[in-house]
Amino acid sequence: MSEGKIEELIKHKRIFLGQTTKDYSAGGNDMLDDIEVLLKEAKAEITHNLELTNCLRKDEGEQAWQKDCLSMFNAWYEKWFGTP
Repeated sequence: MSEGKIEELIKHKRIFLGQTTKDYSAGGNDMLDDIEVLLKEAKAEITHNLELTNCLRKDEGEQAWQKDCLSMFNAWYEKWFGTP
């Protein structure tokens, strides 16, 4: 799996924080840890949901699968990024 833009940003910010004062670095790394935990949760959730919709694809066909995927993705996006 390749790194996404969010993972790249976190990696660059950790490098930056490593070059700052100890107190500032610790607080920044704590915030990045929180972001990483939520990012992993979001990835796991969408992966799980896509696995579930693949079962629908086999049982109900391509159109039902596409409709369910779109609905699932929109709900996931709204939960993690808000309403566009």
